[in-house]
Amino acid sequence: MSSPIQLTRREDRETALAFLYEADMTTDSVIDVAERNLANPDEYASIIVTGVSEHQEQIDAKIDAIAEDWTVSRMPGIDRAILRMGAFELLYRPDVPVTAAVSEAVALANQYSTAKSAPFINGVLAKLASVHRHDDESE
Repeated sequence: MSSPIQLTRREDRETALAFLYEADMTTDSVIDVAERNLANPDEYASIIVTGVSEHQEQIDAKIDAIAEDWTVSRMPGIDRAILRMGAFELLYRPDVPVTAAVSEAVALANQYSTAKSAPFINGVLAKLASVHRHDDESE
């Protein structure tokens, strides 16, 4: 008996990034985009998409407070989506280690955005983690 294909969290993050970016570039909600495209709503991608959607206002406010000389609305769409996803994991998913959330976001920025984006995303998420996460990794 074969088991269903299990996606890795990295693949789920890539899927979530695609949905967040598509929603940001269209008039569709991220939930509508995800429902149109997700075969299995229990995947980690669905958790990210739903979480970012539910907490986007708070996430954007925290990013705006940390990102020096930038507001979320001025950022390139792909960077905005990556930051929202990373911030969601840092703020609302204590089961995701800080290093995993930050390094995965940076890896996505390296793959899908510009050379300047990865260090910027790293800096914003690292500062967000230092302010809002107080788990044993930061000690």
